[in-house]
Amino acid sequence: MFRLYKYLSKKHRWISAGSFLLTCIQVVSFLLISLFVGQIVGLISQSAFPDDKNVSIDILRITFTYASRKEAIKYLSIFFTIFLIIGTIGSLLAAILASYVSIAGAREIRNYLWNHLSKLSQKDLEVFTHAKIITRFTIDITRIQNGLISFLRSMVIGPFYLIFGLVFALLTNLNLSIIFAVLIPLLSITMIIAGAIIGPLFKKEQKMYDKINTESQENILGAKVIKSYNLEKIQLEKFEQANKNWGKISLKAWFSYNTTFNFISLFTNLATVFVVYISGINAKSITDELLFRQTIANVTTFTNYVMFITIGVLMVSFTIFTLARSKVSIKRVFEIIDKKPNIPFIQSDKKVTNGEIVFDHVSFRYFESSDKNVLDDISFSVKPGEILGIIGPTGSGKSTIARLINHDFKSISGNITIDNNKIEEIDSVSLHKNISLIYQNPTLLSGTIKSNLLLANPEASDEDILKASHNACAYSFISKFKNQFEHEVEQKGVNLSGGQKQRISIAQGIIRDPKILVLDDSTSALDYKTEAAVLENIKNEFAEKKISLVIITQKISSIAHADNILVLEHGKIIGSGKHDELINSNKLYREIAISQMGENHA
Repeated sequence: MFRLYKYLSKKHRWISAGSFLLTCIQVVSFLLISLFVGQIVGLISQSAFPDDKNVSIDILRITFTYASRKEAIKYLSIFFTIFLIIGTIGSLLAAILASYVSIAGAREIRNYLWNHLSKLSQKDLEVFTHAKIITRFTIDITRIQNGLISFLRSMVIGPFYLIFGLVFALLTNLNLSIIFAVLIPLLSITMIIAGAIIGPLFKKEQKMYDKINTESQENILGAKVIKSYNLEKIQLEKFEQANKNWGKISLKAWFSYNTTFNFISLFTNLATVFVVYISGINAKSITDELLFRQTIANVTTFTNYVMFITIGVLMVSFTIFTLARSKVSIKRVFEIIDKKPNIPFIQSDKKVTNGEIVFDHVSFRYFESSDKNVLDDISFSVKPGEILGIIGPTGSGKSTIARLINHDFKSISGNITIDNNKIEEIDSVSLHKNISLIYQNPTLLSGTIKSNLLLANPEASDEDILKASHNACAYSFISKFKNQFEHEVEQKGVNLSGGQKQRISIAQGIIRDPKILVLDDSTSALDYKTEAAVLENIKNEFAEKKISLVIITQKISSIAHADNILVLEHGKIIGSGKHDELINSNKLYREIAISQMGENHA
């Protein structure tokens, strides 16, 4: 929990210190109130005696003298009211400040987690499933928030009630305080045993949450497949089993939790009965009026302190259980925060200026333990204004080249340079600002068509948006929507067709005005005529700007006009050149051309 404090701003640390101070005032005020109540009860017990002489009150070994019993009760009631107001205000303000810090702390940790996630590459994120990441942002952060408020409130109030209650009890009646020699060890042993049982159960419970989230996500994302193969019953059984396992663990944890509280209450009540019983026996032999009054006052005050000490123990145990759950959540959140990016965020004076790409004997594999490279000895260059086409069968490594250009992955050998600068030394902001990588399956965010386009360039004007949508051949369907660019887009663009999403994504790439544009099979859902129009528009739009255009595809027609075409197979370049050259010189390229265009057009 202390590690979280470094993620709090200086302002929130000061506020938490203020909450701590106010909590101390609250505890001391309420403990003093018990002293005043005990003395008032003792004075009232003497109401049958004449009220005609001075009254001495002993509070924490300090003696106060009053003219009469009535005057003593009046002043004690005034003190009672003053400290009650102070304690209540202190409690209220401390609770408000602690709540504010816990909420602000959770927000700051969530923001830090999101910021850190945004710096991780896809390879880094492959360690964590979507369900795990969602759980970290929701359930785990909420439990950390609960842990923070418990730490700031219960973890302060509990020990203070326990320590100050014990000190005040010793000052009130040393003989009766011997009960704590039995009570406190009993309560401590109970808490230790409970902690040893409940801690692992809470850890298992968190894992069960991940499992439920995973099953839920699979059922939602795979709904079409599940329905197609009549898997509803099987998936329901899997979900019910995950839910059942969570229920069993959760029930065990809460049963142990409640059993602990019941034992603590039992021990406390037995201690209170013992105190009252012993005091009752002693009171029978008291004949002195002053001593009788002081005994009644001490017993009343002492039983209150027993309750305060018990409340302290309960609060500490409650906080320990809450922190046990928070500890698991903190560990899970820091699993992501402690994950060092495979590709660090670079701040450098080396920028992307022209967009010249050079791959020099580049090899790559996804896992170090793998004995086979995904790309092997890849070399090529793309100068500003040139178009590079990349074609090859599925799994030949085409998309991997796109990801290497975008610096999503690191090559295991060779060099990748942009404008004569090694890609790993280029400023990250400049790199990603000047590269537009458009995927085959683009992801659109919930909002409007316009808001999605502005993600690529927040400063784009309405004219820029209109122009980009025309170049991407997107305006032909956008214009048919009632609200046109303000048309609502649902999460992941599920209310749009594949071709519509691809064209919006291409418009995003255009509106960004990059130095390098990479189309990773991003026209696969378009018909021949629309695809040809889009590629021609892109070529014309960026002709004067001389951008580097890389087109990755499985269709010959998409790259027939390219300045250079790479033919990939099993991660290796098996041919390069213009379309006409490859038709005559490369067997694989010719076979692809014949299968798509026919013998006469190949």
